[in-house]
Amino acid sequence: MTAIEPGKVRNVGIVGHGGVGKTMLVEHILHKVGLTGRLGTVEDGNTVCDYLEEEIERKHSIAVALAHLEWKGGRIHLIDHPGYMDFLGEVAASMPLVDGVVIMVDASTGVQVGMDNAWKYAERFNVPRAFFVNKLDREHTDFDETVKLLQETYGRHCVPMVIPVGEGSGLKGVLNIVQGDESALPPEGLAYKEALVEAVAETDETLTEKYLETLELSPEEFKSGLQKGITSGKIIPVLAGSVSLDKGIDELLDMIEASFPSPLDRKIVGKDDNGKEVEVKSDPSGPFLGQVFRSVVDPFVGHLTLFRVLSGTLKSDTDFYNVTTNTKERTGKLFMVNGKQQVQVDSVGPGDLAAMTKLKNTHFGDTIGAPGCSVHLPSIELPEAMVKLAIVPKSRSDEDKIGEALNRLAEEDPTFSHYRDAATGDHIIRGMGDLQLDILLSRMQRKYKVEAETSIPKVAYRETIKSKVEVQGKHKKQSGGHGQYGDVHLRLAPNERGAGYQFIDSIVGGVVPKQYIPHVDKGGFEALERGVISGHPVVDVIVELFFGSFHAVDSSEMAFKLAASKAIQKGVREARPCLLEPIMEIAVTVPEEFMGDINGDLNSRRGRILGMDALGGGRQVIRAHVPEAEILRYSTELRSMTQGRGSYELKLSHYDEVPEHVAKEIIAAYEKSRVEEE
Repeated sequence: MTAIEPGKVRNVGIVGHGGVGKTMLVEHILHKVGLTGRLGTVEDGNTVCDYLEEEIERKHSIAVALAHLEWKGGRIHLIDHPGYMDFLGEVAASMPLVDGVVIMVDASTGVQVGMDNAWKYAERFNVPRAFFVNKLDREHTDFDETVKLLQETYGRHCVPMVIPVGEGSGLKGVLNIVQGDESALPPEGLAYKEALVEAVAETDETLTEKYLETLELSPEEFKSGLQKGITSGKIIPVLAGSVSLDKGIDELLDMIEASFPSPLDRKIVGKDDNGKEVEVKSDPSGPFLGQVFRSVVDPFVGHLTLFRVLSGTLKSDTDFYNVTTNTKERTGKLFMVNGKQQVQVDSVGPGDLAAMTKLKNTHFGDTIGAPGCSVHLPSIELPEAMVKLAIVPKSRSDEDKIGEALNRLAEEDPTFSHYRDAATGDHIIRGMGDLQLDILLSRMQRKYKVEAETSIPKVAYRETIKSKVEVQGKHKKQSGGHGQYGDVHLRLAPNERGAGYQFIDSIVGGVVPKQYIPHVDKGGFEALERGVISGHPVVDVIVELFFGSFHAVDSSEMAFKLAASKAIQKGVREARPCLLEPIMEIAVTVPEEFMGDINGDLNSRRGRILGMDALGGGRQVIRAHVPEAEILRYSTELRSMTQGRGSYELKLSHYDEVPEHVAKEIIAAYEKSRVEEE
């Protein structure tokens, strides 16, 4: 492969909502530059980037795919991203490592949640971006209206640079209003060119003063200001096109090559072993520094680790250092990747997205560098997975294999996790959405031959008491030899909410011998853990042992433990028991037009609205307290209510009392299950 100077490398993410044409854009680009002999289609399942079995079967992307090409003497690395919310982690994982993003827009649908999410992450990492308005050959599409919508949503600095010639079925091509003679521009082109000149003038105080005085900029000032504006994010170019008609693609590639920054423009800041900030220059001759952003299991090559080179040059069959895990590794073979095709290379430099095989101790997000490197790059933060399901293996053989299979799935997709819920005993799988979990479980069955069933997880209810009681618990049993005798008198009282269990020894005069008192404590605690009225642990209770009796021969540790258990069972039932439920603090982000629906829905779920905050761009955050039992399937329901444009974050706030009518249903279900078991 031809060696390319880092200054001529461009590293670009292709992002947007599902179905807007991202994969087909990359397909047309690769065909245009001669890297493929035929054009594949998503419908036929033969595109370069959608090559996984699940992608071919479902006809949409579910994981990032890499492609690289040469354009006008430079190299462009492309990352094709899935667009649906379930795979948002793919955008989050790679966004810190790209130097520019192209946000694709479907002209027939306008702003969608995939665009919102891509914009949000590009803003967070200050990544230069451009809009490519696709499908302008469709009927009833309007480029001007789409531009207006983009400006209303994302700001007036979204300015057209390439406009359509014709519309709908009459689309003849596109026109770059930056290039060529202004006098040849149509009226709408002149208006957009004027808006672009104004946007350029606003990027710099000197240019602003010049423009206000003369109402014009020189060609050199305009060109320089435009590039600086795009690089700084002060100008977001909007380009018209139609991938299916191959319109606007050349102009997009030219814009990427001319206006997006190179790896040498990137500011790299890490921390040393002492936590002090260190700035690293993106220098091809400097020490190697890179970061891992994905792991892939290829059926032919095996385990592939995808990484970005930030500085220095990495050669094949050389040692490097994993700064995160403090281990030495060896590169083995290095590859550039086009979909599932790997092209072996001897070395990679700044900006290159590449792959290595057979690494043992290198995983997602790890910082890798030259031997002796002590620079720790910022960890890659992923969105928190909100959808949980309880999982149970179908057979005993599946039970033996399921843990390893789930671990492997989690290694490939770091937004997926699994764990044992200590409070309920459920084995929980957790992901970004139902679609993601469904695909991962299908892959587990297909790839690892493990079958499982899923269900809604149990809610970790708690029991507590609301009044004080005094109770006696006596265990007396006579058999052929020694009998069993234990007698305790306990006071039960409510403890402060969240204070937990407290045992008080108030025995005087030795009515309960000292050696038995720890077993009274243990018996009482275990009885509370098992629950009394609903099978859930009893919490926030003070248990005081104040009296009792014993038998010199028949008393034992076990007898006093059983006596304490009986006392607890009786005492809890007499002390006005009630159920507590986990209350979650939820922050729901939605476009303003859905606020009324969301507020009403949260209220119907026994929620309590805490407040609302404007985010800008027509979005609001609604904060509320809602019982966990009411939002176990909230992800799916929120998407339905907001046309896929809503998102939320969730965390445990506190426990609160369950309303009486709800508690009765839970207790009745528990009693019924006990009867059925007996």
